[in-house]
Amino acid sequence: MRRLIATTAAILLTSFGVAQAKPYNLTVCGASPGGLWSLVGSGLDATMKAAYPGSTITYQTSSGGLANVLQVKSGKCELGIANDGDLIFAVGGKPPFKSPVTGLKAIAVLYDWAPVMWIARRDFVEKYDIHDLGDIAKKKIPVRLAFNRRGLLTSAMTDATLKALGITAKDIESWGGSIQYQASNEQAQLMENGRIDLLANTLFEGHRSIAEMAQAVNLAMVDVPQRAIDPVVKEFGLKPWTIKAGTHPWQKIDAHTVTTSIILFVDEKTDEQTAYDITKAMIQHPDKMAAVSAAMKRFQPKVMIDQSAAPFAAGAIKAYKEAGLMK
Repeated sequence: MRRLIATTAAILLTSFGVAQAKPYNLTVCGASPGGLWSLVGSGLDATMKAAYPGSTITYQTSSGGLANVLQVKSGKCELGIANDGDLIFAVGGKPPFKSPVTGLKAIAVLYDWAPVMWIARRDFVEKYDIHDLGDIAKKKIPVRLAFNRRGLLTSAMTDATLKALGITAKDIESWGGSIQYQASNEQAQLMENGRIDLLANTLFEGHRSIAEMAQAVNLAMVDVPQRAIDPVVKEFGLKPWTIKAGTHPWQKIDAHTVTTSIILFVDEKTDEQTAYDITKAMIQHPDKMAAVSAAMKRFQPKVMIDQSAAPFAAGAIKAYKEAGLMK
């Protein structure tokens, strides 16, 4: 009898193990190919393969987090990547959304250390004796400025920063300057070619593109005054951030700014087991996420829960509680 019970238990455990180890075939909507989000997609793929052999996470290019909300809601992607501000706008029904988007559920914070950097040519900063971004308005400086592409959260945040300082695009044009909206690679090329004086973009500290710009141009980091940080933090649900002096070899000042959280999310229709398995895989294999880029080496399970843009999926909460990351 004991042998029968033991055999039955072994069969049940084996069956349970097979059920839990089922491979997943999912699509994650990110952003442009070759960017950090695509690397994060590779990290998710490696993580799921490690936890559930045979799994595949396919990275789908997209125009960004705002678009990914609609992609996930329509079922074109099971997983989506978005900035915290994207999800806040979606949940709140703020433009470009015509009404609140319901049923968005967070799985994990992927990273929250990509601050908005305001990087200028050093000769430009010295010529106009710029101490912080507010000096542009105070001195009516003819700045040639580059923001990220329209429709992305980054460009909305940088537009809002100027607005908080009382600066409009018309003001800059009237002072002899200009604003253009370009992707990250184009921004860097414009800076290297001397066609802009200042750029603003979300970047990792020490990112390769910054080092490449610094080889071609003497750079300076521009500080953002608190009166411009506070309203942007409030509007977009962001966090204050300080890029410490010396973070980059040429950086002489502490630069105050804001940072975004990048969140993996699903629709409420995602079953609890799937949300649980994805979350648990990331908790158990953080090394797979950290290995995709030097910028991702900071990734740790405790980072995954630090957000309030959207409620966590029930399966994710279960995994976090089991790991002692949530009460």
